Amino acid sequence: EKAAFCRFMATMLRAGLPLPEALDIIRQETQSKKLKEVLFDISFHIRKGATIFSVLANYKKEFDAVFLTMVKAGEESGTLEKSFDYLAKQLLTSYELSQKVKSSMMYPIIIIGAMIANAFIMLGFVLPKMSDVFLSLNTKIPPVTKFVLNVGKTVGDNLALTFGVFFGIIFLVILLFLIRTSRTFIFSYAVKLPVISKVMDQLDTARFARTLSTLLKSGVPIMVALDVSSDVLKQPHLKRQAKEFSIGVAKGESLSDIILSKKRSFSVMMIQSIKAGEKTGSLEVVLEELASFYEMEVDYGLKRATALLEPLLMLIIGVAVGVMVVLLITPIYSIVGGLESGL
Repeated sequence: EKAAFCRFMATMLRAGLPLPEALDIIRQETQSKKLKEVLFDISFHIRKGATIFSVLANYKKEFDAVFLTMVKAGEESGTLEKSFDYLAKQLLTSYELSQKVKSSMMYPIIIIGAMIANAFIMLGFVLPKMSDVFLSLNTKIPPVTKFVLNVGKTVGDNLALTFGVFFGIIFLVILLFLIRTSRTFIFSYAVKLPVISKVMDQLDTARFARTLSTLLKSGVPIMVALDVSSDVLKQPHLKRQAKEFSIGVAKGESLSDIILSKKRSFSVMMIQSIKAGEKTGSLEVVLEELASFYEMEVDYGLKRATALLEPLLMLIIGVAVGVMVVLLITPIYSIVGGLESGL
């Protein structure tokens, strides 16, 4: 919705439409109630002499620092249509990238969820019924089989408690991801995993390069652009380092030298490209090319990770199904064997 709003704004402002009229047209076309409310507010206050930035600043949950900074720069420099054009491209690229990440995660999440649900149904409903039958028979049962049957009987006798524990664990897991502190803690360890760490590095590099390029193209001063760009980074250690970039630039140091001095920041390719952009005076162009390259690398990385994950999940499913089959068939064979011995 924000990307469409920016695209329409850029087109209408280039066509020479007055700002309030452009906002009213977009407001009539949009389906989002929240966006209608924001556009009405902007249109109302602009007619009273306010700026778009001053109104949007009241909606910080809906519009992030990058959006607000670019709108402010566009208003101050008289190039608002260019700012909205850059924002539309930025938002669409960011949306496409996040959708690729989400679609890559859907397959393993569905498979793992189905496995957990299957195990819960077997433990909660199938095994308790078998346990009642098999344990009531006066026959010798192997220790492992007896243990499994006793587990099934315990679960069946305490089904309400089992449901409570199961859904309690799910609730706690969701809660851990909703609380900012615990989410950051889990994330800081998750990003250290081999495949995930590489994809996250590429993802953060692409976001930082794309945001910084867009802000510089909009005429935002480099120190402000660096501060705003650091906010889009997801890895805590990288965000902390990026917050110090503007301090070094303010002292007269080059951006490439500052990044080079930081351990575990951006790749050598990123540093060398920034150095070339600084020397030729085309930093924003180089950053845009870097962003496109790393976005493509993220796409390839996710495809490779998914390709590796699929056979691994199939193997886990095969083992899980095999274990379940053995656990269900072993009691039957044991009891049949016991009955034959008795006869």
